Amino acid sequence: MTLGARVRQCRLALSWSQADLANRIGVKQQSIDQLESGKVSRPRYIVELAESLNVPMDWLRHGKGQVHLSRPTGGRADASPAWAFEPDMETVSGQGGDKAFFELDGQAFALVPVYDARASAGPGALNTDTPQPLYHNVFRQDWLKSLTASNPDNLAVMRVAGDSMWDTLQDGDFILVDRAVRQCSRDGLYVIRYQDGDELMVKRLIRQPSSKLLIVKSDNPNYPSQMSLQDGDLQVEGRVIWLSRSIG
Repeated sequence: MTLGARVRQCRLALSWSQADLANRIGVKQQSIDQLESGKVSRPRYIVELAESLNVPMDWLRHGKGQVHLSRPTGGRADASPAWAFEPDMETVSGQGGDKAFFELDGQAFALVPVYDARASAGPGALNTDTPQPLYHNVFRQDWLKSLTASNPDNLAVMRVAGDSMWDTLQDGDFILVDRAVRQCSRDGLYVIRYQDGDELMVKRLIRQPSSKLLIVKSDNPNYPSQMSLQDGDLQVEGRVIWLSRSIG
């Protein structure tokens, strides 16, 4: 569908004549006729068109997504347009299951799953067998790329429980986990579980330069002292690359 055809689709759905639309954006009726007939493909008044029709610029210019009237206009020439917009969704298969990607207003977004299994930063065991995500959080893809080179398929959001990492992480914080990271290549916060258990924990891992052992540390000094372990004693489920916190 051409730009002119999209304009005509909206105009007819709103029961506007070519003259009605032309008057709204300050051009002659012939300009709308030439646009809809395909004689003009790049009108200088495209911003005014999008604003008058109240549709996203990306849809009007490139046909990305779908629009439809969310309520009838009653056939009045001066009726205010009310549209519902649905972005194009591309489902792809990745390591963590099916993920959705879409574009809106010229920007690319990724939907990152939020799981109900919480990473435990304190007492309490949570099974690592995660069901379908409860919902997805939306992140700009360029912003995600500024955090990690990993594909968005490998990212997940989890909720922290407990206070063993206070005050780096607090109970109820949401953390973004890069699940492509399966070993401690540099010091930082990781989601781990011990080989003899299924409890997910967020801990600080520090590599000892001399022995190459891993120091597993709680940031809260009220918790037991750190442990030095071999890599085989624990399994890294991902690296924490970002956190979200409510400030009440």
